[in-house]
Amino acid sequence: MLTPRGTELEDRHLSDRERKNLAILDAIKRYGPISRTDISKLIKLNIVTVSNYVNNFIEQGLVIERGRDISSGGRRPTIVVLNPKAAFVIGVDLGFAAVTAVLADLEGSVVARARAARPRDTADHVVKTLTDLVDQAIQTAGVDRQKLRGIRIGASGVIDREVGTVRCTDGIASIYVPITTLMEQRFKLPTTIEHDVTTAAYGEWSLGSGTDVDIMLFMYSGVGCGMIINGEIYHGATGTAGEVSIKDDLDHQDVWIGNIAALKPWAAHLGIPDSAREALQQGTISQLPDLVGGDLSKITMGTVFDAAKDGDKLAMEIVQKAGERLGIRIAFLVNLLNPGAVVIGGGIEQAGPLLLESVKKMVRLYAFEEMANAVKIVPSRLGEDAVALGASALVIRDTFAKA
Repeated sequence: MLTPRGTELEDRHLSDRERKNLAILDAIKRYGPISRTDISKLIKLNIVTVSNYVNNFIEQGLVIERGRDISSGGRRPTIVVLNPKAAFVIGVDLGFAAVTAVLADLEGSVVARARAARPRDTADHVVKTLTDLVDQAIQTAGVDRQKLRGIRIGASGVIDREVGTVRCTDGIASIYVPITTLMEQRFKLPTTIEHDVTTAAYGEWSLGSGTDVDIMLFMYSGVGCGMIINGEIYHGATGTAGEVSIKDDLDHQDVWIGNIAALKPWAAHLGIPDSAREALQQGTISQLPDLVGGDLSKITMGTVFDAAKDGDKLAMEIVQKAGERLGIRIAFLVNLLNPGAVVIGGGIEQAGPLLLESVKKMVRLYAFEEMANAVKIVPSRLGEDAVALGASALVIRDTFAKA
């Protein structure tokens, strides 16, 4: 049965049964093989309740009993594990430059992947590409379609999650047709859409770097911040939380730190290619022109990262300054939310230790000591798959809750 639009599990209060389903299955997924007794201790539910739920999951095929654990006295407890092949989910990254579809099992392991450049002309072309890639992933995986549980799309742009549309900027076609409805009609699977930043954030929390913290922030390049609080995406009152910037048409220079406009909006590339081109046009010596055959318009963020890793002085300077600007913004968030972890992704993590250490330096300088000492600042573990895997992880979450 398709889930009605606007009733995604993270948008409403879970029922008592859904919460217990999610807590128990998530504990088995994260910590299995595990005994019923240990699940009970871990999630603070009585052993009888846990046993009843686990037995139900075994009957459904979601959980498998596997031998007995070491006894601490008395009868050895039976241990259980998740059956990752009991169901499958589909996550899609509808990105600015490319579209990626992954089909994953219940542990989040990718079974099949399909990827193509994002069409830049019409919404119809984008939707066709999206559906073709999902179909390709299903065909490649060769799984029983009856085991497919749903599709989640993480999209860049301004998302209307209820209608399923995307308003885009930067010269690519907006999608004012209801993507989710079209996908449901095509694949007969419940389909939802989420902002790419928050989708990637959930992926990192669920499958990557943030599983042991209550509050995790995901800095998606320079364009936004995803927030996970107690295992839930924080959307805010209007569903747009995570914009760590202010309007760019103000003239109150006294609020800036030094001469750095710390809260001005940035592009996804943190202004790195623009800084490189400007310095080169002013005559700064660098290997960057050689890397792009003398065509400075071809300089990308990746070009600068490559040159920095090769020891190019200009490139290293640009990466370091970009890290410092990002670090100031993160320091503000660390002071505000006191997170246990900040994950840096969306492509900028590819700069490596030079950018990461610059970020950490500014957090140590501008965040309060207690909070700066408590936060882990780490690069994304999921890399370019963060959005697609985060989308699949959200379908897994829905699947667990509704078991």
